[in-house]
Amino acid sequence: MSLHISAQLLSDAWVQVLAAVNAEPRGTATHALVSISAPQEGAHMGVSHVVDSVLRDEDKHGVITVANTIFPSALYNDPGFDWSAELSDEEAALLDTAARELYVAYLDSLPTLQRVYANQSGTYFARMISWPGKTATGTNQLATRIEALRGERRQRRKTSNFSDIALAGEVDGAGGGLEEYAVSDNRTRGFPCLVHIDISVREGALAILGVYRHWHLITRGYGNLIGLARLQAFLCQQTGFAPGELAVVAGHANAERSDYSGKSGVAKILTDAAASLHGRETAASA
Repeated sequence: MSLHISAQLLSDAWVQVLAAVNAEPRGTATHALVSISAPQEGAHMGVSHVVDSVLRDEDKHGVITVANTIFPSALYNDPGFDWSAELSDEEAALLDTAARELYVAYLDSLPTLQRVYANQSGTYFARMISWPGKTATGTNQLATRIEALRGERRQRRKTSNFSDIALAGEVDGAGGGLEEYAVSDNRTRGFPCLVHIDISVREGALAILGVYRHWHLITRGYGNLIGLARLQAFLCQQTGFAPGELAVVAGHANAERSDYSGKSGVAKILTDAAASLHGRETAASA
């Protein structure tokens, strides 16, 4: 059964999609679409604490560790301003240097990251900046997309379709998506569940769509959303577009009952997360 969740804030969207999938007879859903209208508001601190606590109890990677596989924000030296065609050469150089240093720092760490079994075939961010992600000498899809988007800004275009939907293991330099999946990869669980990131611009706002073949909503889902929101913020800063919608579509969404004490165990996580949301603590920036 397909489902569509629409929310303004990231944490609300996650709670709603997990609740909807857990309500399904088998705790799974086919063709789940989640849309978030204000991803730039970040994640809710209380919900993040709830999810982190659950993951620690199960000896799984925490929320930020999962988010870092999509965008490692700690390695990005944020210049504090957005790109525009009117920037001075010095200002533009600061933005370019910040992005370049991010790429270099991450690729320098890739051999260490690949010592972890789950990362042996690369990580999501490695695939974005050095396709296919197993070495530091691949194609930097992210830099290519940023330069193309800046070209759109220079031409004062407010709406552009940057979509490419191919999932083949080759990079289409003219497309607007970020490849995450090689067609030779037949694993059903584990990397890469995220197969494609689509980038589009409408009325001056940059939207992204993450396409998952399998989406594990507790172990990875919340961290995935935070990582995608971080990536979107980076793209917006580097191109000068305003942030638009963040969406995820999953071929198969899983509430992970078998890993978290059944339907009632997932319901307990939802109760704790909802209680945090109702308290409405100040949102923590993702």
